[in-house]
Amino acid sequence: MEVSSPIDVLRLRAELDTVARVQFQVPLSEADYRTLAAILAEHPSVTLRAYGFDAELSTLRFLRWFPHLRRLSVAGLFHLTDLTPLHQLDADVEFLDLGETRRPLDLTPATAFRGLRELRIASHRCGLADLLHTNPNLQGLAMWRLPVDRILPVVTLPHLQSLSLTLGSLTDAEWLTQIPTLRYLALRDVRRLTNLEPVTRLTALQWLILHALTIDQLPDFSPSTALLRVDLNGMRRIGQPNALDSLAAAPRLQDLRVTQSSLPVEAFIPFTSHPTLAHVGVGLGSERRNLAAEHLLGRTPPRDDDHFAATHNLLYIL
Repeated sequence: MEVSSPIDVLRLRAELDTVARVQFQVPLSEADYRTLAAILAEHPSVTLRAYGFDAELSTLRFLRWFPHLRRLSVAGLFHLTDLTPLHQLDADVEFLDLGETRRPLDLTPATAFRGLRELRIASHRCGLADLLHTNPNLQGLAMWRLPVDRILPVVTLPHLQSLSLTLGSLTDAEWLTQIPTLRYLALRDVRRLTNLEPVTRLTALQWLILHALTIDQLPDFSPSTALLRVDLNGMRRIGQPNALDSLAAAPRLQDLRVTQSSLPVEAFIPFTSHPTLAHVGVGLGSERRNLAAEHLLGRTPPRDDDHFAATHNLLYIL
């Protein structure tokens, strides 16, 4: 929800029960900062986001009005250069999104927060290892545009449930086995990956998202006894008629989505007799092929992402 001065308080209160984020891209009046802070105090699960190109917002001075804020995003606050003003927040911040800025930031000031449950980092690497070390109770972590295993060769996050890696690199998927608690894993446009076999050894994994990876084949998912859902998007190197046989071996799979794919319709034959698969969505490049696959499978479409996550108590992080 976008706000600006003067804030429509009635509209804001009416919508806060259904929105996840309140954001602004130009400074508010002091009176509106006070009003917004008071209302957000009643809705601690709503994220406050500042973004855009305004120089005043980039100083983070506005945070003095929000000392008790629990969830903060500065993704897209492009002129932000210094995180020291984060000290204006109480130490019990739960969610921090240090997203896209013109230049990478030093994350050291954020180590003052030791109770983070969710963290999103885009490109910033200085101080990242220390930030993770001081927040061992993290449950959700998203990292963008980072050479993950090069800057974090060892990671100890015993409570991490959800991990999303986007537009960076991961030389060896074995790195992921350091986090056996993962229930949700998203790998989007991650370079250098050539073998996903270690993913099948994540015994708690329930939802796997693979997007535009340079992977030629999928591993045998028969050991993945907890896996309930797989999303394959833009996996164009996987195009053989038998390419999905190893995925069909996942014994408890319920939802499958395959989009932007060059797979032939016959690649889905192994799923026709799958004992638990109930929801399938396909995008094979033409309406004719899509309809043929849907007719072959005879399943309903996959559940909405948020609905699926809520049903299985999964932290869906991007």
